[in-house]
Amino acid sequence: MQNKMSFTHEIKDEIASADLSYPAIKSLLGAFIKLNGNIVFNKDGDRLILKTETSSTAKYLFKLLKTNFKYLLISFSFLKSMKLYKATEYLVNINQGVKELFEELGISLLENKIPYELQDKEEKIKAYLAGTFLATGSCTNPVSSNYHLELVANDEAYAKALLKMINKIKSIKLDFKIIKRRNKYIVYLKKSDQIASFLAFINANNACIEFENIRMDRDFSNSTNRLINCDSYNYKKTIENAKKQLQDIALVEKKLGVDNIQNVKLKELCKARQQYPEANYSELAQVLSEKLEESVSKSNINHLFIRLRKMVENYEK
Repeated sequence: MQNKMSFTHEIKDEIASADLSYPAIKSLLGAFIKLNGNIVFNKDGDRLILKTETSSTAKYLFKLLKTNFKYLLISFSFLKSMKLYKATEYLVNINQGVKELFEELGISLLENKIPYELQDKEEKIKAYLAGTFLATGSCTNPVSSNYHLELVANDEAYAKALLKMINKIKSIKLDFKIIKRRNKYIVYLKKSDQIASFLAFINANNACIEFENIRMDRDFSNSTNRLINCDSYNYKKTIENAKKQLQDIALVEKKLGVDNIQNVKLKELCKARQQYPEANYSELAQVLSEKLEESVSKSNINHLFIRLRKMVENYEK
């Protein structure tokens, strides 16, 4: 049980660090409120309480609400259970503006459907599923051979609405199923490659890589799909790093001029990055080795880019 919760919390911590567009924020909040929102009716105005067992999720919800919905009056609290093995429960309390929030999100706790406006684009579906996982999701640790990821719904109609939305996804195929467990309905995945794909889809990329690495170490096979998610993530990181490096180089060009950089390796690296914006560090090392007619390693490339960043930081002061 501990392994399951530990890996689940890792996923939730990662989801709770993502920067989202306003439409995606609405979808994520709409999903979480639907599943973990409780209204307290009061003659002075209704209150909405959002509950979670992870502090990162509570802080993330508080930040999203506080930043994007200025009319809300929000407070934060927690409950420490005295029962054995019971975790701390964190509460985000919306004390004012509940009606306005529901209208802006287009949601109702009484309806067992997902508003079209929260799922009409794949970006919104990603965010809605991320919010669903934050609210009721769990995933077994990949150390276990019993692969299982689930999203919990309170009733069958809403579980089917989730499944219908998932089936709209065009970029990946996810074979979710529904079962009833006591008085809940479970939307779940059992196939390990699809669990990894789902984690990557909701932008839990580090958890996806950890899941894939542990899984491959334990039961390696010839399936090529197993590496696709890791390769996609590494390529994405390469492009993101290259974009930042090109911005740094542009600033150096403006302030000093790349040709005036005294360190020959750094000067040639800047030119190589401009010529090969999608190259990884191994490829850049090969280019510099041929250009300078000496051995240049990936480690050299990394240290040169650190040196470039420090140069830029001096210009930015």
